[in-house]
Amino acid sequence: FVVYIRAIGLVGMGVAAVLMYTAPAWVTLLSALFLKERISGVKVGALLLAVGGCALVGRVYDLAGARLNLPGILAGLGAGLTYGLYTIFSKVAQHRYTAWATLAYALGLGALFMLPLQSLADLGRALTTPSLLFWLLMLGLVPTLAGGLAFNAALRLMPASNVSIVATLEPAIAALLGWAFLDERLELLQLLGGGLILVGAIVLQREVVNSLERSDLTWKAGGD
Repeated sequence: FVVYIRAIGLVGMGVAAVLMYTAPAWVTLLSALFLKERISGVKVGALLLAVGGCALVGRVYDLAGARLNLPGILAGLGAGLTYGLYTIFSKVAQHRYTAWATLAYALGLGALFMLPLQSLADLGRALTTPSLLFWLLMLGLVPTLAGGLAFNAALRLMPASNVSIVATLEPAIAALLGWAFLDERLELLQLLGGGLILVGAIVLQREVVNSLERSDLTWKAGGD
């Protein structure tokens, strides 16, 4: 979060978001090196579709207001790397802890590091303003707690690289929700980007299903 916020300040939110969503590429590489996950041609294709789709959803084609600079680009890539490392560490933690415990440790340690950076006045205002406190609770319960639990549960069932690629649906869904509820503009190329991400996720899951079917047939043949 720290490097992501820094990247936003240096290059703007759109470019920073696109750079952060290089995370699936980092996860695919790191999971192959340290978790011995296989990199197939289908997975590489799904990864390219996902990253390209994120770039379109983030409107990387419209750089008129962007402030491209090396420190900002490095910070954005650093955000992608640290996001990817979170996925890797969470996957490893699944071997020992439940999804609840993994998320509790991650959020608890994150809070310890982030709290000293917060203003006491802002914290006091958040705790004493009912409307603000309500939305903070919703933010904590729905996307953070429920989303984090779903993410960690997926890591128990799927390879880390697959989970990371499928998770790139997040910016596409966010863009749709912004258009539906916040009256934000949604361009044709952004819709195309969302479609690319969806196709990548479907192709990737079809490979998983086909692999399971082949394994089942092999097991049955061996049993016969």
